[in-house]
Amino acid sequence: MPSVKKTAAVVLSVLLAAAVPLSSQQKGRVVVQQLVNGKGVSTDNARVVTGLIRSRIGASGAVTLVTREDFDAILAEHQFQMSDWSDPNKTARLGSAAGADYILVGEIDEMDGVYFVTARMIDLNTAYQVASTDIEFKQLNQARGAMEEFTDRFLQALGYKSGPPSRSGSAAQSGSQPANAGGNFSLRETIRAIDGNMAPVPGGTFMMGSIAGQGNANERPQRQISLGSFSIGKYEVTQAEYEAVMGSNPSNFRDGALPVERVSWLDAVDFCNRLSRAANVTPAYMISGANVTWNRGANGYRLPTEAEWEYACGEWIDGWLGGNSGRMTHPVGQLAPNRYGLYDMVGNVQEWCWDWYGTYSRDAQSNPQGPGSGTTRVRRGHSFQNAGRLLLTNRDYGVPQEKNNITGFRIARSGF
Repeated sequence: MPSVKKTAAVVLSVLLAAAVPLSSQQKGRVVVQQLVNGKGVSTDNARVVTGLIRSRIGASGAVTLVTREDFDAILAEHQFQMSDWSDPNKTARLGSAAGADYILVGEIDEMDGVYFVTARMIDLNTAYQVASTDIEFKQLNQARGAMEEFTDRFLQALGYKSGPPSRSGSAAQSGSQPANAGGNFSLRETIRAIDGNMAPVPGGTFMMGSIAGQGNANERPQRQISLGSFSIGKYEVTQAEYEAVMGSNPSNFRDGALPVERVSWLDAVDFCNRLSRAANVTPAYMISGANVTWNRGANGYRLPTEAEWEYACGEWIDGWLGGNSGRMTHPVGQLAPNRYGLYDMVGNVQEWCWDWYGTYSRDAQSNPQGPGSGTTRVRRGHSFQNAGRLLLTNRDYGVPQEKNNITGFRIARSGF
């Protein structure tokens, strides 16, 4: 365990082993294993810090992240043990099966209020350690900056330059990924990424709201809702996507891979219209100051209705909540998706919906849009600040001009 230097808030110690740099034209494929939670560290906090490492590696654009879930399955299939890392033949077979070149493994410990992260990068083709790094930081809210520096050292060891992220991916999947790069991510790339990440939701009928004895009074009465088919974003809109479309990033927690926050409902509908115009589809909204009307026949991007949001959410999934979030947002797509392939419906940030907030009707409805007027708009889902397991039917609201660091949005489109 490294010694604690009391006079420094953050102490960085890096030991880089000799490595053969990769060609600048070649992209290595890297697996980031969950950090082992050592003394004084919970599994949730280890997962938070691991997620920051994955986000930074993905954001570099220098290497490709291998899907962690797939790699874990391959480890189990090959009955691979930690002691096997020193066997070149076993690691080469493992790397070939996973389509990976390197794996990053490590541990996080805590002592006297200081966190210690140690890790090493292993070449899966040779079983040689190509780099090892350790870092100290005092509080979890310092983890993001510490992990960026920490991860850049590994990228340097692989022959890549460190610096601001130019492209980011999601550690949770290897296919289409959110456009969550920094400010130089082009609008064309953003549109392509967003279109590739619209999940189809078949129309259907469901019981919306909570039953008597559960949830809050504003979640009742439960009634039957029928919806037509629609598409909805797999991810909350990221800061990079927002900046590419709007030209600015208002967020409190800054990283292209994080969900955008500190956006009002009016900002969200403006984003939808600007994105629609850039993608050459018909804008969904007619906006005149604070007066917004919805053209239901338009094929452009829009906010989901409250009913669409609840129907698409459908089930409880893991989310970044008060118990595991470290009181901050996290890169989109890090945790498991729901049945429609949607990420972060629970936790991370609350999400604006189209509807004016009001009481529920008792009658069955088809494609409801909420009240015809009101003073506040609906927010759904939970944020990184919420503690405990709240019902999916939970409702919140805010005035259309309200901005805070717990609210963002995801987009939808009518039809598939």
